[in-house]
Amino acid sequence: MKIINKVAGIVSVLCLVMVMASCSEASPITSEVTIFPSFEIDEPFSLIQTGSSFTDSGVKALAGADELPFTTTGTVNTSQPGVYRLDYAATNTDGFDGTASRYVAVVDDPSFIISTDISGSYTRDSNSAHVMTLTKIADGVYQADDVLPTNNIAVVLFQISATEIIGPRQPSRFGDIVIDPSDEAGSSGTILASGDITLRTFIGCCGIFTRRFLKN
Repeated sequence: MKIINKVAGIVSVLCLVMVMASCSEASPITSEVTIFPSFEIDEPFSLIQTGSSFTDSGVKALAGADELPFTTTGTVNTSQPGVYRLDYAATNTDGFDGTASRYVAVVDDPSFIISTDISGSYTRDSNSAHVMTLTKIADGVYQADDVLPTNNIAVVLFQISATEIIGPRQPSRFGDIVIDPSDEAGSSGTILASGDITLRTFIGCCGIFTRRFLKN
């Protein structure tokens, strides 16, 4: 046993010497750090009236303290109510990409949307164990924690009128999520007179699911 331990010790020392030799001045250890692009967006969610003009309120792409050039894709049709997305993309000096988005809701009556709050807890009409919670994150903008309980599918929803909710295309582990008939036929979001909500949610993996949620 002592001989085995001694041999093991000699092998360990040789390995350490080899590692140290491989990290000589002729071949030093190198380490590179890259700072991925990040974005500063003045208004990630904007609410404007149908027929008004829209001007991008500003975005800055950064890699640490260094400002990067960026590109913008997407348009806002101010003559048509709906939710529009502007995508920004930048690349740092090491070739790594970064992206960010701004959403613009075009509505007929912004004052109504601003004064309305549909946040709260909603229970599925056919299963009381299935609950969706809406959290207000901006005027007319809500974070739904699960539009298809109990699958934990979180979606950002936009109220654009007294009766219509839109969920613009968003990624999820089940594929893209869409609640917007202008993007995915058959999908829709409806606020009923009772305050209940019906969602026809398109899920990339599986098609459209209809759920009615009762306001608690």
